Amino acid sequence: MSHAVEQAREWARVRHALQRYGAQPYRCHLDHVERIAAPYGEDARIVAQLHDILEDTATRVEEIAERFGPTIARAVMLVTDPRKPTRHERKRALNQRLIALDPSDDAAWLALIVKTCDRLANVIASSEHSPPRFQQYQREHGGFRVAVYRPGLCDNLWTELDGLIDAGQQADRHPDHQLHASIS
Repeated sequence: MSHAVEQAREWARVRHALQRYGAQPYRCHLDHVERIAAPYGEDARIVAQLHDILEDTATRVEEIAERFGPTIARAVMLVTDPRKPTRHERKRALNQRLIALDPSDDAAWLALIVKTCDRLANVIASSEHSPPRFQQYQREHGGFRVAVYRPGLCDNLWTELDGLIDAGQQADRHPDHQLHASIS
């Protein structure tokens, strides 16, 4: 493993030390996103480890640039939710930012890939452990896809993500699921 990836992993663990991802330490989520991002290279792995650091900690973008360079810092900034009062407003503003990205720019390319990896990790985890959160991702999927999907860029991740969302929607429409939901 590269020194930079290990440095990003350790720094993220310290910064997110008190946070949880469901019942797990937050590092489990960061490691999952990194594993999904691994085929896209070292920089994608670094951004995967740092993708929530601006949003969830007191870390400043300048600190990221000092440690990992301006491209990594900008990619992390691009995937960070804007500060807005509601989730709906944050996601709408973020989608507007992401839809404008040109994947020929290195930071934008990293941001689009890692945002897809993050969403895939979140959908996998929520489909297994948090049905209400999974339903939220289902509702947001159309807008997220319009903002982030670029043909030819991590298509395999989109196949998996779309498949999970579609399978969940089919299960929601299945008569046995509706009967079970009405009994619960």
